[in-house]
Amino acid sequence: MGLESGQGDGMARGKDSGRIDLEDLYGRVRRRMLADLWVGRGIEHASAAGAEAERVWLEMFEEHLPGRFAARPAFVVDQEGRRSKQIDIAVYDRLQSPVLLSHAAGVHVPVESVYAVFEVKPTFSRQWLREAATKAESVRRLDRGKRPIMAGLLAGGSVWAAKKFDDNLRAALDGTGLDIGCCLEHGAFEQRGRELWMSGAKEPLRFFLSRLVKRLGRMGAVEVDLEKYGR
Repeated sequence: MGLESGQGDGMARGKDSGRIDLEDLYGRVRRRMLADLWVGRGIEHASAAGAEAERVWLEMFEEHLPGRFAARPAFVVDQEGRRSKQIDIAVYDRLQSPVLLSHAAGVHVPVESVYAVFEVKPTFSRQWLREAATKAESVRRLDRGKRPIMAGLLAGGSVWAAKKFDDNLRAALDGTGLDIGCCLEHGAFEQRGRELWMSGAKEPLRFFLSRLVKRLGRMGAVEVDLEKYGR
């Protein structure tokens, strides 16, 4: 006996509308990430929990960043042999930049190839924003010419209540030099000089990715002189 249309798999199927709701799709990705991060919070060992949180964000970047960019835990190196602190996630050129050294703790990449650096923490807080700024400064102080490097914080939650998130974030960002970040529960931000934009609580991931990709696309091509690194 043949199966009637819309039956046979246990649920009815509606007619294809020929449309897609990107806000809904990003919301689903956000909820999936929050679920994975929530499970990770149950891991009592701090380093294991941190590694799980990094995995969740790295998978998101791998799925959503344009192919020319790679996102990995990294150490950033300049031509003088100076090295940054360990960076949770560095976004760097995948196509034209060599990896100087690959290690379980993170790849070593030339500073010229780095577009952005992020700290991954369980929550947004003044302390973690300051730590993200400190890690970013260890990269920005390397010999990189005039090339800008974005910096930010990624987290699932916040120490601040939802109603006070924007005000507390605005105050905590002052003087950090951070450019962009995402708190999946409460909101995302982009900062340029004295200008600050924040997302609503329902769209932090879409806001963050759209702003990040737009800024990445405006950055110039990478040029790395390996001979200078060899010396």
